[in-house]
Amino acid sequence: MSVFSQEKVSSFLPKDKQPKDVFTVVNESDKKTTLFFIDKKSLKATQFDENLRLIDSLKITFPKNEVDDIIGYSYSNNQYFIYWNGLNSKEIVAQCFDFGTKKTTSQPINFDIGKEKIVNTLTVNNVFYIITVLKNSSILNFYRFIDGRQEKKEVDCSDMKFLTTNKMVSFWEMYDEKSGMVYHNGIKNISSETPPSLVLSTNKKKTYVNGNKLIFTFDVNESFTQMLTVDLSDFTPSQKAYPKPVIIKGDFDIIDSNSFFINNLLMQIKTSGKLLYLSVKDLEGNEIKNITLKADMPVDFKNSEIIQENGSIKDQRVLDKSNQLIRKINNLNPSISGYYDGNYNLVIGGVSFPQQNSVMVGAMLGGLTGALIASAISSNYSIDNLNSYRNKKVVYIYSTFDKNFNHIDGDSKKSAFDKLRLFVEDNNNNFASPTIFKFGSKLYFGGYDKRIQQYSFYKFEE
Repeated sequence: MSVFSQEKVSSFLPKDKQPKDVFTVVNESDKKTTLFFIDKKSLKATQFDENLRLIDSLKITFPKNEVDDIIGYSYSNNQYFIYWNGLNSKEIVAQCFDFGTKKTTSQPINFDIGKEKIVNTLTVNNVFYIITVLKNSSILNFYRFIDGRQEKKEVDCSDMKFLTTNKMVSFWEMYDEKSGMVYHNGIKNISSETPPSLVLSTNKKKTYVNGNKLIFTFDVNESFTQMLTVDLSDFTPSQKAYPKPVIIKGDFDIIDSNSFFINNLLMQIKTSGKLLYLSVKDLEGNEIKNITLKADMPVDFKNSEIIQENGSIKDQRVLDKSNQLIRKINNLNPSISGYYDGNYNLVIGGVSFPQQNSVMVGAMLGGLTGALIASAISSNYSIDNLNSYRNKKVVYIYSTFDKNFNHIDGDSKKSAFDKLRLFVEDNNNNFASPTIFKFGSKLYFGGYDKRIQQYSFYKFEE
């Protein structure tokens, strides 16, 4: 077991003890958490109160030839709608769990997108969205799913400019640009479900939810962070480019950069082999803070040692010099991550290059997941986030800043996320059907404990 104390919150005895795929929907407004357990013949929704005590459950059965993978969910009026890919590629199946009437229903939804390509799927404020782009264009379509109904909203970005490494392109081309050497492929959702890992944040194309707005950031050009914002109230788009710090390139220099968005601030990192720049800007482009680190300077904005992980949080070494931090970040892929809780708690570092054959989601948790959880919106993000460090070399520091972005001195505390990572590594073979979620300000791990044959929840705090 882990050397620190994690709190076991509750347990329940499931009627069916067979391993299942599971994903979790947290509803902060009514202080309920619902776990959806999936097998080949049914989907069972099990609801818990704010203390994670079992209060209700509903089950729906379906023929194996009706649905393929779960793609998302929506929620309103105590009704949960779970959306599946139908085996018919032009159809989505919506399954409703109504905890008010204790009834379940299932219905097909036509979904023929023709020459459009799906670029993202996510749930925002309990509404599920599938976002597509029309082939060879900058026309986005937002398919909005609520209460089992579908609406289509067009967002025309044809007048906007998207810049890759060296040319203006359409949104389609920006999205479709690929590279096996950097984190360019696709668009990665950055969610507040669990503190985003440094690895997920390494991606050059990201989306964030900011209130009722969806923000796309692109860092494929080393000179600018490009931001596209879509207001989900009226589906109007806006665009802005934020200049990155300038580094004069030497004959043997590799220049790399990235960004991270948090609490209405954009944080940009740019590196060479001998320099690291960090620039913090508001949404108007005003610079709030800039930090320059040279190879011969102390890292006076860090709150931890310089840590290098080699594929595991339990395989660490401490680096002594700032030039090691700068050089290793630049040789890897620069990244920033973190969260805001009145202070800005940042992780600044570098991540080894993407693996050509990605590890299956859940492999770190006993290998008991399959294709279903790999597309389930909620728990897929949190488990993928946890597993993202697996088999990666990562070099990083923790840095804490106040609300005005002044550095706060002192040693960083072990984060709830790091405690959770240690717990999972120590208990790798003990749990089946795992889930990870955030409720309030706390992180939770749930899993079927094979030692006591109960499904248990553990809480992790800072």
